[in-house]
Amino acid sequence: MMRSIQKILLINPPGPLYQRGEDRSQGNVSESSATSLRAPNDLAYMAAMLRRIGITPLIKDYPAENLSWESYAADLKSFDPDAVVMSITNATILGDMRAFKLAKDFKPEMVTIAKGALFFACDLKQFQRDEFASMDFALVGESETIINDVIEAIRHAHPIENLRGIIYRNHDGAWIRTEPKPFVDDLDSLPFPARDLLNNKLYVRPDTGEPQATIQTARGCPSHCVFCLTPAISGQRVRQRSAKNIVDEIEECVAVHGIRNFFFKADTFTINKKYVIDICREILERNLAISWVANSRVDTVDEERLDWMKRAGCWLVAFGFESGNDAILHKMKKDAVAQDAYRAVRLVKDAGLRVYGFFLIGLPWDTHTTVQDTLKFAKKLNCDFSEIHIATPYEGTELHSIAESMGLLQQDVIGHNYFSDPVMGTMFLTREEILQYRRKGIRSLYLTPQYILKTASKIRTSAELKNYASYGWRMVKNMLTH
Repeated sequence: MMRSIQKILLINPPGPLYQRGEDRSQGNVSESSATSLRAPNDLAYMAAMLRRIGITPLIKDYPAENLSWESYAADLKSFDPDAVVMSITNATILGDMRAFKLAKDFKPEMVTIAKGALFFACDLKQFQRDEFASMDFALVGESETIINDVIEAIRHAHPIENLRGIIYRNHDGAWIRTEPKPFVDDLDSLPFPARDLLNNKLYVRPDTGEPQATIQTARGCPSHCVFCLTPAISGQRVRQRSAKNIVDEIEECVAVHGIRNFFFKADTFTINKKYVIDICREILERNLAISWVANSRVDTVDEERLDWMKRAGCWLVAFGFESGNDAILHKMKKDAVAQDAYRAVRLVKDAGLRVYGFFLIGLPWDTHTTVQDTLKFAKKLNCDFSEIHIATPYEGTELHSIAESMGLLQQDVIGHNYFSDPVMGTMFLTREEILQYRRKGIRSLYLTPQYILKTASKIRTSAELKNYASYGWRMVKNMLTH
């Protein structure tokens, strides 16, 4: 039976602040030490694609707007969508499903579609829970390339089972995952995210509070880190947008939305020197006065790359240093040693750029000694910003298989905020001991006179002072409440 679908509501549902559009790292922004909320590009990409088939989309980021379930219910009535598309996280999914129940209560024929990293390799049995009773579909893959397939199949009564990259319920009520849809090769063929549907002022630089847009420059990563979801989500073949296409999007952000700060999202932006230089040259040739940050690996930075980046507006480079213990780095398949990090930090600082370091504790092999090595390592690196994550064995990662084989998984992976409720201990540490080490590490990195004075010396405006004070209070509050 053909169905009319004309309007679609795309949402981050009411609840805590999470990086919902960041499928590989689903952190709780409110409990992180230095992370700011990023725009829901996943929803904005889907909205742009839906416009290509005549759909009227509306994006609502309820956590960012600090809006309630009552606001969501009101939007269902006022916008009256034919479908609701929701971005979920591993930690929040059970509560998120309330959005679909309310949608079905409002309009029983409402189509409900979820997307998120959880769906790539999860055990389908968990969808037998009551919470999932109102979910119709889940997208498995690059959601903006799948969403139109689902909508058009429903519109024209085509067999759902013929679609690739979805989870659906068959006539017997069993959940089925179809074959994956191939990754899109030509990223330039995708439209720019529909930023006209976003409240761009909500997504800001952590230091100045200025609006900051996320520009996805590439997808895929050839590395094999056991904890990372990227191989499942984006594949191990790196697919890059052209420098022209990237800078065209930047120009649109500047001209149309007044945004001059950017996060260049790639699993490793600096992996190809020529590519980095091409993008930087394109920015410089167009005389774009912008500021931006990017992710890197310790073995993919050098003086020439960093010089181009600095001249083109880069002000910060982020690294996943992970551990200060070489044996742990080897076991997690990081393909780096701790000494490499010192070289990378020196190069970045010599180039006049700031460093954001990410560290990871709670891996199955971590002991008191190895975690202490990591905390000392983080302190010695003296990054401008640091975050300590707790390892989470997401389904679809090698870490999940390792933890399972070691008998470390005593509970479901879903429903846990790893900053305050880790899923597992290690072979040598309890969950509570891991939490205590994270708190100790954050205190030693941030809540010291040396760090406070160093940071204060770099503050140039009252807005920066306000933002740093806000982050400082957030850290103190988290230390007191967890």
